[in-house]
Amino acid sequence: MIKQILVPTDGSENSLAAADYAVSIARTNKASILGLFVKDIKVLAGPLIHDIGTSIGGMVPYGTFHQTIRNMLETQADTYLNLLEGKCSQGGVSFRREIREGIVSHEITKSSDACDLIAMGKGGVHAEWHDVFLGTTVEFVVRQTHKPVLITPREYKPFSKILIAYDGSIYADKALQTGAGMAQTLKLPVTVICVADKKDDATGTLSKVKATLEKDYGLKVDTIAAEGSDHARGILEVCNEEDNRFDLLVMGAYGHSKIQAIILGSTTVRVMRSSDCPILLCR
Repeated sequence: MIKQILVPTDGSENSLAAADYAVSIARTNKASILGLFVKDIKVLAGPLIHDIGTSIGGMVPYGTFHQTIRNMLETQADTYLNLLEGKCSQGGVSFRREIREGIVSHEITKSSDACDLIAMGKGGVHAEWHDVFLGTTVEFVVRQTHKPVLITPREYKPFSKILIAYDGSIYADKALQTGAGMAQTLKLPVTVICVADKKDDATGTLSKVKATLEKDYGLKVDTIAAEGSDHARGILEVCNEEDNRFDLLVMGAYGHSKIQAIILGSTTVRVMRSSDCPILLCR
């Protein structure tokens, strides 16, 4: 059961959309929201700031310049958390705030210890560099935390159809339970997709899953058995289909192999980067 949702914010459109999703889920589950702003230690103490401070040292003392940057971050924290609090107030959701200082992904993970779900925008204020710099904050958070992470697109859209990707792994079992619970709470239909090297294997797996969800959760369940070695492609083709677009994809993070957690081209990372809809990742 979801009682508290962590929403890291940097003031970007992506993080504000994540807040809209979090407020919607919080209202349904009668949960609260913890808003988090992290003062990035790389901004405060990184080599770029040091070089700039040194280069202008003849005009402005480095210490004064450093304090100016810190004051700017504190102002941003108040401004962005106030925006988040306003969304919670409008939605009738309880809110509290937290400001941390450190490496952003590490601090998000630490704050998530007391939460049941993390809601994050797919990209932050530097989303335009997404295809240039590999390893975004959200990817690091997914690798570091064992809490479910909801990764959201730039614009909010209410959930109406849920797609659950299932491969029989432990993490996929968690995703199945989480997705089914959400569908039950929201009274939404569910489609479960399994991509396997042989279609018969996928079909056999899905027949058991369908029976379980219908019996234990009382859900209306459709299934899609897909054949192929490229599991990410199979999932994305269904998820992003123009005429049958889903509003939420739920899947386990990294599947069977522990090695996939460190391989950049893993199914999880590829789906995270290429899906047009929100993704709920479970570990």
